[in-house]
Amino acid sequence: MPVFKDEERNTFYVKTYYTDYTGAKKQKMKRGFKLQREAKEWEQDFLSKQSAQPSMPFRVLADLYLEDKKAHCKLITYETKKNRIDTWILPYFNRQPLNSIDAKDIRKWQSDLKEATGQTGKPLSPGYMQNLVTELSSIFNFAIRFYGLSVNPCVIAGNAVGKKQKSLSFWTKDEFDRFIQTFEKDDPYYTAFLILYFCGLRIGELEALTVADIDLEQHTLSVNKTYHLINGKGITTTPKTAKANRVILLPNFLVARIKEYESHIYHPLPDARLFLLSHSSYARTLETHTEIAGIKRIRLHDIRHSNASLLIDIGFSALLVSERLGHESVSTTLNIYSHLFPSKQSDVTDKLQQICKGNSYF
Repeated sequence: MPVFKDEERNTFYVKTYYTDYTGAKKQKMKRGFKLQREAKEWEQDFLSKQSAQPSMPFRVLADLYLEDKKAHCKLITYETKKNRIDTWILPYFNRQPLNSIDAKDIRKWQSDLKEATGQTGKPLSPGYMQNLVTELSSIFNFAIRFYGLSVNPCVIAGNAVGKKQKSLSFWTKDEFDRFIQTFEKDDPYYTAFLILYFCGLRIGELEALTVADIDLEQHTLSVNKTYHLINGKGITTTPKTAKANRVILLPNFLVARIKEYESHIYHPLPDARLFLLSHSSYARTLETHTEIAGIKRIRLHDIRHSNASLLIDIGFSALLVSERLGHESVSTTLNIYSHLFPSKQSDVTDKLQQICKGNSYF
């Protein structure tokens, strides 16, 4: 029995032997278990990871999946995946053998999701449930690719929880003007929301801005990093995608506003963040001032959609909107905003009629 009692500490420990991926015999020791059962479960999971067979417990596969994501994804992406799995997937499948999970189990899990409530006490949204279904399917695909699982039960079960709503919420310029007028001009949120609306930044991109990122002489704003709050700690990382690295030209009124804002910062250093407001305070401030303005409520990210809507409304192309927003490709922009672009069908027929008016095609 590889589980032993540590009489001095009154705890249990595991000392087990295994063969690593090179074929070498290794010893593994783990101390500090309060219960013998916990030590045995840890040993079983550890040995399952080493053998990594389709019969391994689901939780072992989930650990392997998360280890892979931690090595290859941004920290914020890893934390998001871990939270989804720990909260909504592991409690259900936990120690069930991987190759025993079938489509009926997936459908039952989806039914339970539709009856569940989140931290707010409200039912989970179809969009969030779809994210959970996609996450679980990704775990099974990971097992197929690397650990010999023959079939993904999520594919057979299908999606019974609904899909994300594709409708967008955004403000018109008139609505934004009513919102921004509820602030005093020396309020830091005044400048912050102006930048969000007229530059289309993600909130993390705004929070990561430093003094050096704003060139008041050249009228440019450089996006080259993003800020996240992970487990209560602020972390600055590279932007969401490669195309998110971009330089945005600023209109004169926004340059003047930022210059005035910077003049109130005491001895600003080039790498000093421009906005040190609490991460969660932006959403609260948005909600409070939306109510004061008497306009419809939108999410913080919808201000970015509002910027896209503004650019489209004044006639800019999908390519320019894509470049300004930092989308990975124009197709991303069109997938999100295609319904906002005005139809040019009548313009096409008018032009064709004009260039062909001298021909007798009929």
